[in-house]
Amino acid sequence: MYMNAVLFLLVACAHATLGTEKCSTSATSTTPGCICLQEVVGGLKNPLAMLQPDDGTKRFFIVEQIGLIRVTDSSGRLLNEPFLNITSKVLTSDAFGDERGLLGAVLDPQFKQNGRFYVYYSSRQGAGNVGGGHRSVLARLQVSSDKNQADASSERVLLEIAQPGDRNNGGQLLFGADGYLYVSVGDGGAGPHTAGNTSSLLGKILRINVTGADSSGLPYSIPPDNPFVGQARPEVFAYGFKNPWRCSVDKGDKQGVGRGRVFCGDVGNSSYEEISIVRKGGNHGWPDREGHTCQDPSGCDDDHVPPIHVYSHDEGIAVIGGPVYRGCGIPSLTGKYLYADFTGHGKLFYLRELSNRSWTNAALCVGDNSVCKTSQQQAWGPGNFILGFGLDVSGEAYLLTMNPSVSAGKVFKIVDPNSPVSAAPVLQMSVLLLLTMLLIMKNFI
Repeated sequence: MYMNAVLFLLVACAHATLGTEKCSTSATSTTPGCICLQEVVGGLKNPLAMLQPDDGTKRFFIVEQIGLIRVTDSSGRLLNEPFLNITSKVLTSDAFGDERGLLGAVLDPQFKQNGRFYVYYSSRQGAGNVGGGHRSVLARLQVSSDKNQADASSERVLLEIAQPGDRNNGGQLLFGADGYLYVSVGDGGAGPHTAGNTSSLLGKILRINVTGADSSGLPYSIPPDNPFVGQARPEVFAYGFKNPWRCSVDKGDKQGVGRGRVFCGDVGNSSYEEISIVRKGGNHGWPDREGHTCQDPSGCDDDHVPPIHVYSHDEGIAVIGGPVYRGCGIPSLTGKYLYADFTGHGKLFYLRELSNRSWTNAALCVGDNSVCKTSQQQAWGPGNFILGFGLDVSGEAYLLTMNPSVSAGKVFKIVDPNSPVSAAPVLQMSVLLLLTMLLIMKNFI
């Protein structure tokens, strides 16, 4: 009887420590120290997005451009069978820099209960010649009875967008703090410039309600406060983008400041890269402006939403937007916006917001092996082309990379070389180890 009581208390303690770790410190410096990059998953093919369900499984879903969503187990090992395989539907190629493919995915906010998720891909069906126009497809799917297998037959197409070319297709899917689905769409890279025309879906951030169909028969409805309700394309939330490739939603600080802001890295044309906070109903400038430069004086006016940061093609070639860091692991990064560039130089950057709501830019130090003291760090350096960022459920940040010289994609976790071992996991391990020993002892009593 005494042994059973001890076992009960230990189990209760073990459960009590799970998921209770919170940030014990806040940002203490405006200038972060060096970070380290710990390889957590390898053997991937152009990983573009990483998702973690908040269901206690500690799994990751990793989107590969070729049309697969891979899944890891709770220890981070990549399972042999993909979560989803739609390669037969996805239009892409092995050419370096091909911008078509399975470009984005997001889990439903109620994924734990309903098993729904959403994908955005370039469709083979109805596509023209390779290198020409095609359709971008937004679709909803369902998990099968096996939690690590999606039901590919459950696909329901929500929206199709005719693309005039093979690049600048966007592809970021996000659920905002308002519960609506945000979709980033590029200008298509060919044909007439329609990013500034709200009657077209190209060059836009869309916002839709996926919880039910509308009265006209669409498989989604329009949020009543969308800025262009009653017009030709009421899905439009903001316009004037070239290629909003990777975007993110800010979770906000402890007081909720910043919560719900949508940040986008907008890949430029020939001169500049931009990072913007998306403004409802706002014209973000393209094609009249690129960066802060007016390209068409007849269209440049004071109503354009200025980007929070611009850099020239002397410094990079294609911005890779990231998240506002709200994790616990690196307190000096808290509240800073992370981003990179698709140059293969392996450099990272951050933006820091000032009291006047302007932003300053700085390089983020990536430590070498003398700083990081981890064998995984040796895998980082020039040749790692950054494709995107990911977040886990606790807000820690990851990099999604590819290396064309070895045809290998990897996921790296951004970590602090000086962070102590968390007390909560140590306590969990100690309790579980003691629990195991007592269970063994019980068999002999």
